[in-house]
Amino acid sequence: MSASHRTPHARILPRLAAAVATVALGAVACSSGGGHTAAGASTSASTSTPSTRAAAVAAATAAPATVPHSTPTGPGAFLGPVRQVPVDGITIGYRQFGSGPELVMVMGDTGTMSDWTVDLLSLIGRHYHVTIFDNRGVGYTTDDTSVPDTIPLMADDTVGLIKALGLRHPALLGWSMGGEIGLTVAALHPGAISALVSTGGDLGGSHAVNTPPAIAKELNSPKTTGPQMMDLLFPADATAARTAYIAQLGLIPPEKVSDETLLRQYQAGQAYESFEDTWNKLPTSTIPMLITNGSLDKITPPANAAVITHRAKHAQLVMFPDAGHAMLVQDSPRFVSLVTAFTKSSGLG
Repeated sequence: MSASHRTPHARILPRLAAAVATVALGAVACSSGGGHTAAGASTSASTSTPSTRAAAVAAATAAPATVPHSTPTGPGAFLGPVRQVPVDGITIGYRQFGSGPELVMVMGDTGTMSDWTVDLLSLIGRHYHVTIFDNRGVGYTTDDTSVPDTIPLMADDTVGLIKALGLRHPALLGWSMGGEIGLTVAALHPGAISALVSTGGDLGGSHAVNTPPAIAKELNSPKTTGPQMMDLLFPADATAARTAYIAQLGLIPPEKVSDETLLRQYQAGQAYESFEDTWNKLPTSTIPMLITNGSLDKITPPANAAVITHRAKHAQLVMFPDAGHAMLVQDSPRFVSLVTAFTKSSGLG
């Protein structure tokens, strides 16, 4: 995608958090200021700070630490506390829950663990031992601002977390930018995972299908209202799904996303626009892949799913008719059923 098209794509989740907050309060104005402020209703979770070499060396020998008072109450209590573990010079915050084969879930653009819905996580946790985490600079995960943030770097972080937690060839599930991170793991680190599920991502470089300019403009406009943002995520007739989604957000305490992280992940999106290694190396990957997309996705054009499937050697494509960018939330039961069938057929569990 061009840089101008990637700008709002890299800001969708913090914009969404603010937009949903206004919808829930019955307001109509999105208060995020075009993605330049932190997500609405932030808690006191740690913001990103540069790590020093000494701190990184000391952290390398540290065991995972539990963050006090981080276990959600109510419907999200099953998620348990946030833990933090040192990985390659940063500290990654994560949660683990459920039982079964290992599944790691990768969130999208500047999204936090709290942007997954409790309903989706509850369904997945019935079938897998799940690890969710914050990407670098987001929420409970620190950053090293002396190096540029990139999709390949976040793929390295994901592989580092898998190793740090002692997970043996887990399946990986990524949404939006998380799907792009997952595709990059499959292309560059195929030995780290056993299977990949990618939804709403693209292959970057010159082969990505651009977000339509009008959609890009609307995503990035400070005048875009909460209801308009929901229209970008859900089709017009998915009223029940969007209402349920709004109700779900907030069941997991929200986390901070700093202005600096918004900018750095925007820059990561820009860099991915010229990064060709995911495209170049994907055909050599033997990882089974399930590529999914909503057929009405306005944010990541559905044609990207076909591009990915044709490029990969071991990929199957499933489109969700009448679903948008949030198809995994809009149709969670079908999505989880599809994922479990896919991983079983791939020999996992």
